[in-house]
Amino acid sequence: MDEKALIPPALNTPYPWAKMLVEALLPFATPQSYRKGIRLDFLEADKPICRLVISGSVEVHRTADHLLVTRTLTSCVLGLGVSDFYIVTTEPCKIATLPLDEVHQHIQQLGLWDVLAKHMIVVSSKLFSYSRQLSAPTAYEMICSQLVELMHESESMRKSLSVERFIRDRTHLSRSSIMKILADLKLGGYISIENGRLLAIHHLPQRY
Repeated sequence: MDEKALIPPALNTPYPWAKMLVEALLPFATPQSYRKGIRLDFLEADKPICRLVISGSVEVHRTADHLLVTRTLTSCVLGLGVSDFYIVTTEPCKIATLPLDEVHQHIQQLGLWDVLAKHMIVVSSKLFSYSRQLSAPTAYEMICSQLVELMHESESMRKSLSVERFIRDRTHLSRSSIMKILADLKLGGYISIENGRLLAIHHLPQRY
């Protein structure tokens, strides 16, 4: 197994083009406040819509099986490419909504196709990375990918998340298989876990 394959690009990494799109589209939408735990879809009356996350953070889930894909932060635009997913607010948020066809009109009028193209390249890259993580040939490789993904989160976020639950929410792996591999990695000194929280990754061996 290629050790570099265990270090995918972070799915929650912010990029400037999303912020540029949010700032350009915000004058055409009215932000609404949402409390934690609210589900928002990307279809209204069977028509695709976009969500502009202005403040707070949300989790992105696949509609088909509810797997958690990633957590996105402030200044992101969602719904431009695919609609078969939904978001859940993980804290109080301000989110604006626009029909997708109106978004395209505004992008045309503002000359933002270049910005949109760069944004969609990033989205495509992240979706490929996510697909690669889920299609890893072994449970061990899937868990390693998720451990690295968790390390991309802030320290405060890691302290609030159970590493086992973080992995289980993002994969089809059972709790028992996750716990066994985590215990072996901890016993071997490859990772540091305290009270179920991931503190550090020291080295992930190529084989399990």
